[in-house]
Amino acid sequence: MRMESSVKDYDIMTQEQRQFLSDSWPGVMNWNVSMAEYCTLKAGGEAEALAVVSSHRELEKLVGWLGEQKIAWRVIGRGSNILVTSSGFRGVLIILGNEFSSVISRECSTEGVILVNAGAGCSVSRLVGWCTQQSLSGLEFMSGIPGSVGGALRMNAGAWGKEIGEYVESVFFVDTEGTFHNVPGSEIDFSYRRMIPRNKHLKNGIITGAEFSLPIGHQRDIFEKCRENQALRREKQPLGVPSAGSFFRNPEGDSAGRLIEAAGLKGMKKGNAMVSPKHANFIVNTGEATADDIVGLMNEIRQRVFEFSGIMLEPEVHVL
Repeated sequence: MRMESSVKDYDIMTQEQRQFLSDSWPGVMNWNVSMAEYCTLKAGGEAEALAVVSSHRELEKLVGWLGEQKIAWRVIGRGSNILVTSSGFRGVLIILGNEFSSVISRECSTEGVILVNAGAGCSVSRLVGWCTQQSLSGLEFMSGIPGSVGGALRMNAGAWGKEIGEYVESVFFVDTEGTFHNVPGSEIDFSYRRMIPRNKHLKNGIITGAEFSLPIGHQRDIFEKCRENQALRREKQPLGVPSAGSFFRNPEGDSAGRLIEAAGLKGMKKGNAMVSPKHANFIVNTGEATADDIVGLMNEIRQRVFEFSGIMLEPEVHVL
């Protein structure tokens, strides 16, 4: 997922601040955590602290305190679009749990449409499965996409010509001071792999959930479309090996995978990181790849593609 940003000017956490968090935090707070365990690439350096936040109240309190103390923080979702460098992350990485994993529905004034409220910590697969069970269509294109709802929203996740932003009624944020906001979809600009609220104060805020407007459909048709999309992914993508999904954004009018393949980079390796022979826009961990292996391969791909085509690829994966 794309990462929410902390304050830019932050300080190294003092021993007193670490002790305060250890003593006062009501939930899970782990220290010096290897992020390879929390990243779909199965690689990464250590995070100074990893907090699991179970409720809006906890989130608002934690983010407000971190902001006051000028301690860096990031929300990492399910780790499907991040890589912590070998030098590690100084600050607090946050996972949204419990209250942020719910999915509920309510009636809509528009006939044949249901409003679905999903927490940012809910997995995309759970949301799609829940909608299928409720005979709600629209999100079939997301079947098989890894990660969380929050990450999918931040990246305006898309496939097969559709994007999640098309179905957004509103998005819920907590700003960097810890205040909650409910923002209508009409006040958010969705574009290719980007979601930008027009309220600049929320640019670096945390997405805590969203409400989607979904039409009622036929369960069998929805299920078949999901199964078809999953089959296409299995056919074209290197599933079953650690990766972060599509590693680079597609440049306008072209595809990153085509450019990487045309530059002759399929199968190229650095350490145990490799450009997938099945899909060139996937960097896969073939064994014990380090964050340095992956970052090095990323940089080599960018340079070689630029030399070949004049296009500098931009990563979708956020390197912390």
